[in-house]
Amino acid sequence: LLDENGFIEGVTASSYVTLPDYQNLTIPAEEVEYTDEELEEDIAELVEGYAAENTTTDKAIEDGDMVNIDFVGSIDGVEFEGGSTEGEGYDLVIGSGTMIGTFEEQLIGHQIGDEVIIQASFPDDYEVNPSLAGEDAAFRVTVNSIYIAPEFDDTFVTEYLSDYASTAEEYREYLREENYDNNLTEWINTYLAENTTVSAYPEEYLDHIVSIQKYEDETAYEYMNELYQSYYGVPAYSSFSEYTGMSDIDYDESLPTLVQDRVAEVLIYQAILEQEGVTVTEDEFVAYLEENGSSREEYESDVENFGQGYMMQQMVSIRAIEMIKGYATVE
Repeated sequence: LLDENGFIEGVTASSYVTLPDYQNLTIPAEEVEYTDEELEEDIAELVEGYAAENTTTDKAIEDGDMVNIDFVGSIDGVEFEGGSTEGEGYDLVIGSGTMIGTFEEQLIGHQIGDEVIIQASFPDDYEVNPSLAGEDAAFRVTVNSIYIAPEFDDTFVTEYLSDYASTAEEYREYLREENYDNNLTEWINTYLAENTTVSAYPEEYLDHIVSIQKYEDETAYEYMNELYQSYYGVPAYSSFSEYTGMSDIDYDESLPTLVQDRVAEVLIYQAILEQEGVTVTEDEFVAYLEENGSSREEYESDVENFGQGYMMQQMVSIRAIEMIKGYATVE
């Protein structure tokens, strides 16, 4: 249903949509900026992913730290089933709410090697083991280690982020540019969706997207059931209608409306390139992929699996957005 340039075959998108004046956009800077606070939060989250277990630090446990502990739980002095790590260690993020009551908060301020007696109560509606519901328990806890995140510096960037930068400041600049550009793309997408009038939808293409949506939903349903079956021994849903929250007839009837936004988005991008008199080429898309870490071989594999039209349709949207960015004023 797509030609080799990624357009809907036989369809002039401009006859289905009325575009806003995208050539004279003024975008409020505050709506697309990537703040220094967001930057530092992203870096902190990044380095946390590289945190390593440390058994010698004299650091005291803080909220948000990941620690490794062993514990033995008892009620009225009697150990209960499932209340011990059996000396195998347990990774816990302080403040995650994984443990009952104030268990986690009571570890704050302690250090590696400390043995702590923690008092905590099981909730009245404790479904994991109803026999423990409402009980007061004591846990003898040993702090084995604390996970320490590395410093975000040039060495860290060289070791883990060399594909993007060679210094910490260069990576910060990469994040600023990447996230600003993502924010700009999101703003433009939202603007186009909210300010374009769609008069109709090409019937054959709409039916095609309906079939894709149904396939995606059925696949998600089967995946969830297989996942739950493997972990819990029971499926997540007894039927597809339970998964969708509606009868099969109502679900089928809802699909054309459900996919209209997907179809509208395709029409909008195509209409922009039609209005600009532009088509995209395979070489242009491959160059874009190579600039973003992919390869011609991967592109050719995807073409074999999904077809050239589908792949080029991605470039249609990319090109349309980039053209609008070139027209827009951010202030």
